[in-house]
Amino acid sequence: MKHLPVLRASLFVLSAILLITSCKKDDDDDPAPSPTPAPTDARDGYVGTYVVTDSLWLAGVPYTPPFVNYVLSINKGGTVSDTLYFNNLWNDGASYYALLAGSFFSFPSQNVSGPYNMTGSGTFTGALLYYQTSGDVFVHHGYGTKQ
Repeated sequence: MKHLPVLRASLFVLSAILLITSCKKDDDDDPAPSPTPAPTDARDGYVGTYVVTDSLWLAGVPYTPPFVNYVLSINKGGTVSDTLYFNNLWNDGASYYALLAGSFFSFPSQNVSGPYNMTGSGTFTGALLYYQTSGDVFVHHGYGTKQ
């Protein structure tokens, strides 16, 4: 029984150490999570106004006048992440949509006027825009610079 006070004292010290270390803050606790940044829209870099030069070819022959200059506006129109609207394409005042993949875009077949449909494609290179569209005997080649 002589050892009982020593045993009690040892148990007390051991309990105190365990209690203190269990209350100690871990050094590897993660800091509060930072807010997730809003996703960026890949189309944002292409939205804007372009000054465009367009040439029209009819059955392989340049149309007169050979070049037309106009202002083209491109926007997202509240659509899903791959759609752009080309407003005033060919300087006709209408809006046509294109599907974006990287810096490349394509115009799915869509009605232009009366019985005519068009398709086409193009690319963005920095502040430059290049496209080609066709429908029936009409072919447009255009390029523009973002303003």
